Formats: sequence, structure tokens, C-alpha cells
Amino acid sequence: MLVLYAGYPAALEAMALIRERYPGSARRTREPGRLQWQRRGMRLCRQVYASAFPRLLRRVRTLHPDLAAWMIEEGYGRVLSRPGLDPRTRELVTVAALVATGWRRQLVSHLLGAQRLGASAANLRLAFDAGLDHADAAARIEARRAWREVEARGQPG
Repeated sequence: MLVLYAGYPAALEAMALIRERYPGSARRTREPGRLQWQRRGMRLCRQVYASAFPRLLRRVRTLHPDLAAWMIEEGYGRVLSRPGLDPRTRELVTVAALVATGWRRQLVSHLLGAQRLGASAANLRLAFDAGLDHADAAARIEARRAWREVEARGQPG
């Protein structure tokens, strides 16, 4: 998931740290293919965004149609829908990553998405605080703005 939010350099560094803490051999997963990624991606993206899904897809397609296809197939279909973690846990990881990187607009969406997938207010706060622990000053400001924006909507609690 780090590749989606922080790029390959950060993913490589993060995996090196993970391997130090959790040694063992990683194994390649069996991938189902593009059509299955599209189906899984559409299903999960709809769950995360609910009624905002059509608006999101239109907006991203306006930015670039290939970006929208990548978001669904690779982001939601291949990465976020793969076995191992349930969607709610992946959304909480996403929240922490977005807090740490300061992407406010996406953080608002994923705070709401985590709630839609059943994350408790306490778990949202834990994920949020975990991200704050690794955020610089500018990212903290944006993350707190996102939290207040979601609270103004009557969430996260």
C-alpha cells in the first residue's frame, strides 16, 4: 500500500524496516488478472466511497482516464482488495499513511471510508495518532484540518 501513497523509495525503505523486525521469507502472491482486478476494484471502491463513488470516478476520469483505470484496477483491485487484511484494516492503514503524508483531501475521504467499512471511532483515532507520530509539522496541520472537517459532518466521534 505504501507504493500508492509514498512511492517506491519509501516502500523500499519501509520494507527494509519491516524485514528487520519480522524476518522470514516473503513469497510472491498469485495474481488473478486485469478483469478480476477491475471487478474487485469497482466493488471495494464503491464500498469505501458509497454515494460519493460516481462523483469520485467522474472527477478522476476528468483528471485523466488512465488515472481512473489505474485507481480501480491497480489501487483498489490489485492492492487494496488482495488477501491478507480485511478492507476495514486496510482503510485504517490508509488513514495512518495519509495523516503522515499530509494529503488532507484524500484523508477526509478515507476517514469516511473507514467508517463506512465499520471502523470504530477509537480505531480511527488510533490510526490517526499513529500517522501523526510520523508526520512533519505541515502534514500535522493538514491532518488536523481533515479531522475537523470530518467532525463537522458529525463524524468520526
